[in-house]
Amino acid sequence: MRRILFLLALIAPLLALGAPARAGGWAITVMDPVPVTSPDTTYTLGFWLLQHGTHPYEGDDLGELGEVALEFTDGKRTLRFSGVELKEPAHYASAVSLPKGTWEVTAIQGWFPSYRIGTLAVPGRLEVAPVPPDLRPAITGQQPPEEDHWGAIRPPRIPLGDGTPGFLPYRSATPTPVATPAAPAGGSPGETTTVAVVERGTWWRPAYVMTALVGVAGVAGITVLAALVHRTRRGRATGVSPR
Repeated sequence: MRRILFLLALIAPLLALGAPARAGGWAITVMDPVPVTSPDTTYTLGFWLLQHGTHPYEGDDLGELGEVALEFTDGKRTLRFSGVELKEPAHYASAVSLPKGTWEVTAIQGWFPSYRIGTLAVPGRLEVAPVPPDLRPAITGQQPPEEDHWGAIRPPRIPLGDGTPGFLPYRSATPTPVATPAAPAGGSPGETTTVAVVERGTWWRPAYVMTALVGVAGVAGITVLAALVHRTRRGRATGVSPR
């Protein structure tokens, strides 16, 4: 009995921590076209954070998203540039400036797990990584959303890789005239963005914490129940009623 309880105590938290990544708690980030970059030059990069690869974040059901940013790592340092919401749902922009080098590009997606976008050479171009194989069936197997969230300005094709044409799970849009270009919310021309050197990644995510707590509570409940059963059986064997 003690061995069984010990194994349950070890396995249950691990299963709990691994569950949220594919149980609704995942998203991908798709970049707008990135220009050829030069060192120490400021660029504004647009990107789309798509829950399940098909729609904007459903904040009403899951709470506040949290920080959205682009993170660049060259193996020695990490630079993070905060994202600003644009007019279109799920559309963000970051003002970035990078020294010469080869940078791994990662999207910080609020409480969703971070998403690897690809590799950026400075000077040079962005080489976009394909969607991870375990996410491709989840994306391609979905039907276009009932609600079309976008008009003429919409997410680009999703890079699936392996020779598969880019998948675009959205309805075709009819371009609509726009009177004036929209400025990023919360920003203005000439406003500077603070660049922070940060440690890579963080373990804390609300969905992970909640699932881990549920797992720990389940293990505690099983332990208490097993102890009561053991005491009851021992009491019957000795003729003493358990308290």
